This record gives sequence, C-alpha cells and structure tokens, in this order.
Amino acid sequence: MADTAIKPFEIHISDSEINLLQRKLELTRIPSNLANEQWGENNGVTVKLMEDTIKFWQSDYDWREEEVRLNAIPQFKTSIEVESFGLISVHFLHSPSSTPAAVPLLFLHGWPGSFAEIRKALPALNEAGFHVVAPSLPGFGFTSCPDKAGFKHSQDSELMHKLMLRLNYKYYVVQGGDWGAQIAWTMTLMYSDSVKALHVNLVSIARPTFESEPEYTEFEKRSLLQHEWFDTKEFAYYMVQNSKPRTLGFAMHDSPVGMLAWMADKLFTWSDSYPWSPTELITWTLLHYFPGPTGGFHMYRESSGTEMASGPEAGKYLKTPTGVSAFAKEAEMVPRSWAETKANIKFWQEHDSGGHFAAFEKPDEFAKDLIRFYRSVWNS
Repeated sequence: MADTAIKPFEIHISDSEINLLQRKLELTRIPSNLANEQWGENNGVTVKLMEDTIKFWQSDYDWREEEVRLNAIPQFKTSIEVESFGLISVHFLHSPSSTPAAVPLLFLHGWPGSFAEIRKALPALNEAGFHVVAPSLPGFGFTSCPDKAGFKHSQDSELMHKLMLRLNYKYYVVQGGDWGAQIAWTMTLMYSDSVKALHVNLVSIARPTFESEPEYTEFEKRSLLQHEWFDTKEFAYYMVQNSKPRTLGFAMHDSPVGMLAWMADKLFTWSDSYPWSPTELITWTLLHYFPGPTGGFHMYRESSGTEMASGPEAGKYLKTPTGVSAFAKEAEMVPRSWAETKANIKFWQEHDSGGHFAAFEKPDEFAKDLIRFYRSVWNS
C-alpha cells in the first residue's frame, strides 16, 4: 500500500555537492575574447556580468544561509498517485494563517521560477486570512519528474487537486503565473466544484473572432506589441526546451555557469527593471541546478504554450469567477475583451510597472490584488 503520509522536509544539499560546485566555478571557462563585442544580445548577460557574479559566488555567496532562509517556511513532501503514471513525490510549502476560517490558496509557479517565488508575499497573505500552499511543479525542484511521456496539464491538475484534498482543503482558490497560470486554468475547468476562484497574472490566448474589433486602451495596445515581440524575438528558448529538453539538460546539469547565464537572460529580460542582486540570481539558479533542471525543461515538451487550457479542456468557457492582474511588462497578456471570451472575468487590475515574476517583483501589489479579488468572490 502506498505511503500517503505528509512528512516534514528541509532543503539540505550535501557538502559533497557544494564542494563539487565550487570546483566547477574554479574551472569556469569564460569567452573573454568576446569582451568587447558589439553584436551580442541586449539582455544584460555580458562577460563582465558573468565574471562579477562568478567572483561573488566564489567569495561571498553562502548557500547554507540561503537554505536557512528557505527552510524558515514550513515545507513537506508526500506521494500522490496520478492515474496511469503512478506515484509522484510532491514537495510543497504550506504556510497556514492564524486567522479563523482562513481561505486555502494554492500558488502555482512556472519556469524559471520555483515554489519560493511566493515568499515575499506570504506575510501579507497569511495576515489577510489565507492558508498558502505552494508546491514545486512536477519535475521542478524537489518534486519528482514523471518517467512516462504524456504528463500534460490535466495530469498536473490532478496532482495539485489531490494535494489540496490531502491537506483537507475541499474548497480552495488558485493563483498562477507562467505554466502555473495554465495549470491553474485547467484545474479550475476540471475541478470547478472545489476551485471557487481563479487568479492569474498571465493570459495567453489566440485572437478571438469579433464582429467588430474592440477599442483598446494604451495599456492593452502595449501588451499586444509585447506579446508580438515575445512570440517573434524571444521564443527560441521555448523551441529548444520543447524539442530537446534532455539534450539541453545534460549541458545545464553539468555547468552551473551555463545554468546561471540561461536563467539570468530570462530574469533580466522578462522582469521590469527589477534590481536582481547576485545572491538572488545565484539562488534562483541553484534551485534548478541542484535538483536538476531537466525536469523543468520537460514540461515544455509535454505542454502547449499558446493556450490557457489544452487537451479535453481546450475551448471550454471558464464559468468560475476569474481575476487577472496585468503587470506592465508581462509579455504574455491580452486585452480584457479577449479574456472575457474565455472566462468569467470579475476582476481586472492593470499595473504601470512589474513584469513576469509579479509575486517576487511586486509582492505588495500582487498580494493586495489577490486579497481584494478573493474576498469579493469567496462564499459570494
């Protein structure tokens, strides 16, 4: 019989892994012959940035201090059966509120994020009366990766729903960005009796057919231009991770500096002038590098990045109350009129700043949006 216990978990990377990492950093081979090139990508990932970050990594960065910060939030693991795929070992953060009758809130991250993206917003959400559950998605971090092909967002949804039931949360609300937005959307369609409200900070759908084209605000016009830019100029990473997740994984699994560069490109390009510190860049990298980044790439092979729901749920109208926070530099955001063709939009808040990593970049605004929206529809 499967072990269904929920067991406390703390992140602890072995000394041997940390020592190996240091040796790899010492052996880093930087292409210094390109230090003055003028044709590189306009993403901030320069030779100087890499050299400075590696130097900081070797001399000042302390992974053990980061472990202490991460482990200050209660974490757990449990094994859950997914139909046709067997047991998945799920890692998750669980931060309960002390408020009576608190609302269970499932936070779903994406790539290149992690469960820790919600960390800055946790105090406000707990204080406002939300029990926050933030799992590592299948293949990410400390959650196991399915070993069979065909693990789609419907399976991700099944796994996340069963996790909430195991925590005795029969009714709950869901929040997601990036892949998390698509999984949350699919979950809400599949388990509408349990999911009482959905909030996302990414909406990626095809242009609907209108009898007459809607009038767009300046914010929406900018969003459409950013979406076009992303699809035409920034989508190559997606094609690589979709077509060659295992091949790319060998390179990234072995090279912490390669993983850093790959991560920094996305963190710089997709955020809105957020002042990433060297510690943040390295910790975000190591939360993929230490457990192994290939599982996160694997989701790109299994899932569609062009629709909010795929498979059996594709095309269905989402009747559940839905809220959207549109941050200024989120590259995958559509006008409200488009979203309203797919979902029962009850809340729509535009922000003049902030990017793809909203919970991390703008935790106060992010938390306030969630609190306002969920309070307006919970038990309504």
